[in-house]
Amino acid sequence: MIFSILSLPSKVKYSFCITLLSLILSANLLYAQRAVKGKIPVVNLDFSHWQGDLFSTVKGYHTLKDIVLPGSHDAGMSVLTATGGSQKGTINQCNTLTQTLNIARQLQSGIRMFDLRVGVLKDTLYLKHSSSDCMEDAIGGGYGEMLEPVLLATKAFLEKNKTEFLIFSLSHFCPKEIAVAKLAEKMTALLGKEHVYLPGRKRIGDIKIEELRGKVLLAFETPQFEAPGIMFNTMVSGSSDASLNFQRAYAATNNLKKLILVQASFFTALKSQQNANDLIRVDWQLTQSPQEAAMVCNAFESDQNSPLFDGAIFLTNVLSKHKSIITHARRANKVFKDQVNKWIADETINSKNKPNILYVDDAGSWITQYCMELNMSALYNK
Repeated sequence: MIFSILSLPSKVKYSFCITLLSLILSANLLYAQRAVKGKIPVVNLDFSHWQGDLFSTVKGYHTLKDIVLPGSHDAGMSVLTATGGSQKGTINQCNTLTQTLNIARQLQSGIRMFDLRVGVLKDTLYLKHSSSDCMEDAIGGGYGEMLEPVLLATKAFLEKNKTEFLIFSLSHFCPKEIAVAKLAEKMTALLGKEHVYLPGRKRIGDIKIEELRGKVLLAFETPQFEAPGIMFNTMVSGSSDASLNFQRAYAATNNLKKLILVQASFFTALKSQQNANDLIRVDWQLTQSPQEAAMVCNAFESDQNSPLFDGAIFLTNVLSKHKSIITHARRANKVFKDQVNKWIADETINSKNKPNILYVDDAGSWITQYCMELNMSALYNK
């Protein structure tokens, strides 16, 4: 269809693209107006101290293996500060941003596990989302929040909410930008040693909730080095010698049915494979296809400065139903609670393989509320 449109005379092509754009925008506006009239807008509630409210002294002796926490995928990517990579011109908000709340607001909304990936831009540490560990090796990537303000906000949050505890999961290191040991030292200093949990030789199943209050557990997915405030983790499907292993299955698809199938298969297999150092994580992300990531949000922004060319790109996006990461996330998140409840009901998820982290894009109070419900359910109180 695109080629038949491009064969039309220039004036006709231009009129067609403008007319189509007007129709689509009008339909979207009408939909938005109806949504506002018939629906209460999503509001992120303040759950700054939900752990203290829920995990009282009764559950203080429990471990992270006994509870479930809300987690944020690529947590620092609520804003696109700068782009990088060999094709950085293709990077935009639609193919890079995974969150709508910054980390300070995620903390207030109750999120307690954060996926952090650190990169260096102009001698400053940023959280990043990139196709490679080092931005200079990447096809494309983006820089989000600066790391230092995030850590200072975290410190202030824990000083105010002394019953709360967090997991910072760090991975995708680029040692030629900053040595991993130096990064660990810098993070510990900014958070304050009093707010960093010292795991020693303990495994994750040995650590009681009451030990974690007011602290961050820093988990680094990297070979070990001397650092008392770091718990070294792996992310493998089998057994691991690490103090912490995240058991998870990554679907790598933009198809919701395939995502559901991958997670169902993961929990079915886990009924006989859980290990003492495992935290079980539901990775609930829809991933853009390469074509989708390359084209979405790039309409009307080509170097050719041609409304006809850009109109054709826009039409391709519409006809191919290309979606941003956030749009994909909201579609998947709508069915998340019902799907997990269904797995619990049919015992795909049971007391032996129950998840410890619900790890999502567009994280907010909605996932915190669901974690609170689960923590109070029979499944987490057997």
